[in-house]
Amino acid sequence: MIIYVVQDGDTIKSIADKFQVSETSLIRSNGIVYPNNLVVGQTIVIAYPEETYTVKDGDTLDGIASEYGIPIMQLYRNNPFLWDREYIYPGEALIIKYDTKMSITTNAYAFPFIDFDVLKKSLPYLTYLSILNYKTLRRGEIESFYDDTELVAITKEYGVLPLMLVTSVTFRGERSPEMIYEILLNPSYQETHAQSMLKVLKEQGYYGVNITITYLNETNHELYINYFKRVASILNKEGYPVFVTIDPNFNREDNQVTFEKVDFSSYTNIINQAYLMRFFWGTSYGPPMPVSSINNIKLYLDFMLQTFESSKTNIGFPLLGYDWELPYVEETSAANSITLDTANALARMMNSTIYFDEVSKTPYFQYTVNENGTLVNHMVWFVDARAINEIVNMVLENKLSGTGLWNIMVYYPWFWLIINSNFNIIKLLPEF
Repeated sequence: MIIYVVQDGDTIKSIADKFQVSETSLIRSNGIVYPNNLVVGQTIVIAYPEETYTVKDGDTLDGIASEYGIPIMQLYRNNPFLWDREYIYPGEALIIKYDTKMSITTNAYAFPFIDFDVLKKSLPYLTYLSILNYKTLRRGEIESFYDDTELVAITKEYGVLPLMLVTSVTFRGERSPEMIYEILLNPSYQETHAQSMLKVLKEQGYYGVNITITYLNETNHELYINYFKRVASILNKEGYPVFVTIDPNFNREDNQVTFEKVDFSSYTNIINQAYLMRFFWGTSYGPPMPVSSINNIKLYLDFMLQTFESSKTNIGFPLLGYDWELPYVEETSAANSITLDTANALARMMNSTIYFDEVSKTPYFQYTVNENGTLVNHMVWFVDARAINEIVNMVLENKLSGTGLWNIMVYYPWFWLIINSNFNIIKLLPEF
């Protein structure tokens, strides 16, 4: 796999010729909306398949899948353009498989109001789907926001195990540390919390539960251990696995990145899988900075793996960007989240060059707009193929269980191309 960074003067044709691939394949596999107007600094992913098949007259996807002994979903996984097609045509090449490096599990996070067309394009690449629909209330009660019955059913239909994501954070990213401690300090509330989850798991047909940890530190570490021992015991007894998503707290002191250093060894025999994942929401109130620094994540991962099994560890990364208006004013300024397509569109529209920060391994650019006669500067930080490739390398180098993704509300073909061409995705349910 190659990640190419667009240079001044590049065209889709010149890039396709350089890497000996078709222009159509390049545009399609990267989801390029404006192929005739590339942005300097934009990334393009090129992946070479290990085996292809040339469609003959009379071929069907069923027949091709049967011939190679693979599920039809593998054809969709390797050739996502098929989702938008009713037919296949003689002479076109279909990718049968890539030369993958290892097998992993994948988990993505989604809100229950996800567009089902977007969902169905992403599900072939997933082992699990964590559905963010359940919020913890005081005294351990749980509330849901949407009817997720159809979402859970579709997830299973595509061979993906649905996980009930339980969090104390609202859809807007608002947190309640007081409520968290109320439950951590009260065994009776913990029992209620477990029973509330158990009720939903049974009624909605979830495979297991994924519980978020947003305030883990040396002070409350033992409280969390006791909580998970109690909750996992109740859920495991009924056959439900317990996953956790850890949102690490990073701080900067004397120009050094610091984080809470807790001993993770006690979690090994309690939980099934852990996801190291920063949560990002619609608005950021901090200063302009990388969306999520690979350097910070690597530091946390290296520390975590000293006391926790790599076979139960998963690393995640957000797929979004933030647009800040400058100058930044503390406690006043706020950045709005934008999609990665919007970030590239902004850079193209404003004729901006996309730069790359080598420390955080994330891209950024600036632009200026005229607002009622006043020039206003903006700074955008987002994520591209280079950042995702760093996550891939961490998974490979540390032999991790897999990866997570926040979130799949938007479909990015190039992201799945990176994952799919590097890894064999483990499916725990049959695929059609």
